[in-house]
Amino acid sequence: MAKSKRKYYVSDHGTVRSLRNKAFLVYWNDESQRLATSAGPYKDFKEAEKIMIKHLINGVCSWIVSYNG
Repeated sequence: MAKSKRKYYVSDHGTVRSLRNKAFLVYWNDESQRLATSAGPYKDFKEAEKIMIKHLINGVCSWIVSYNG
């Protein structure tokens, strides 16, 4: 089977970049709106982890999703 030639791009803090590398999104439960909210994508896991920990310290359920490029 031939490899897909699709190219995926994401918005990265005002710029557009390829998704060939790993990307991390941070999700958390927003009780005021009763839905999951996200931030990112982040290139560095540690950066995403800091955001997640900030929410956890405040008692908000949060998690990281990684996308392989």
